Amino acid sequence: MEGNLITLDNGLIVSVDWLSFTVTSTADVVDVLDMFGYVMDDFTRMPKGARGYKTMFRLNGYSLSVLCDGNSDMGIHVDVAGSAIGEFVRSFSETLKVNTPFGEGYDIDFDSTFMVALLERIRDNGHVTRIDVAIDDIGCNYFTTDDVCGLYGNAQIVSKFRNMRNVVESEVSGRKTGHTVYFGSRTSDIFLRVYDKQLERNRKLSVSGTHIDNSWVRWELELKNDRAVSVSKMLTSGIPLGAVAVGVLGHYMRMVELDDINRSRCTTYPVWADFMDGISSLKITVPKYEKTMDEKKTWIKRQVMPTLAAVILSDGGSLEFVEDNLENGLNRMNKSLYKMAMGELGS
Repeated sequence: MEGNLITLDNGLIVSVDWLSFTVTSTADVVDVLDMFGYVMDDFTRMPKGARGYKTMFRLNGYSLSVLCDGNSDMGIHVDVAGSAIGEFVRSFSETLKVNTPFGEGYDIDFDSTFMVALLERIRDNGHVTRIDVAIDDIGCNYFTTDDVCGLYGNAQIVSKFRNMRNVVESEVSGRKTGHTVYFGSRTSDIFLRVYDKQLERNRKLSVSGTHIDNSWVRWELELKNDRAVSVSKMLTSGIPLGAVAVGVLGHYMRMVELDDINRSRCTTYPVWADFMDGISSLKITVPKYEKTMDEKKTWIKRQVMPTLAAVILSDGGSLEFVEDNLENGLNRMNKSLYKMAMGELGS
């Protein structure tokens, strides 16, 4: 019922491994905490804020932070790391409890999950800014990180990602301690990392002298901004988490047999077909966004005005420079900008 971790028929385990969102329906941090089942005593105030917010609160014992006291249009921002997702869903589920004639129950649709209900509450009060979905191959039944590199080097990966980066970490002795294959740019709105989770875990556990014996590869999609919102909409529309995670991955990547001169027509690599488990690729639809005149003015105030003020100051307060260049600006204006200006004039 939680909905944040499921096992597919082919043995792959899919989970939500990061969730960031901004609440804009209220500026009161107490109200936001209550919205997700918490009180202020559950949190510790940190010495400083981050990302333009003056104040940060951290959930005691978990990697969950709440940022507030930013500009009036920044809302209240919440970051939930993978290790805290389960706790966050549990706490939120407490807000759904109701008393029924048959005892205690939850105010949730029969075919829904707590994760979907959580995303719906975020949608109704703000928006998702980042969501990571992880596909775990425990036992490494499909691909090792070396397999992925080999297939890429052999031109058997057809991908919408423009670049790939292979990072291998090791000790001076030569013992391998990490291996991650990155697809895409970390700064873009979609990013894929395929990494050896066994090596990562054992590196962290080495301090305690323990280790895990099972091979384990994780495929992790990091989605931000409009793509995160789009994936959230897929989940709240009823598409299962597994179908979303594997389907989106399948849209951005396919492994093939080199049996056609045109790689887009090559047949699917059999192991990749097993990995996809019959799940169809899912295209992320991002709405075309057109800036408003108010946003143009805001950009001018932030980016242009300091320089323009310096020019006017150096000219003794004269606006001659602006007046002389207005006609040139009008002549260089494109059709969409002209249409926007005329629309504002007529409104």
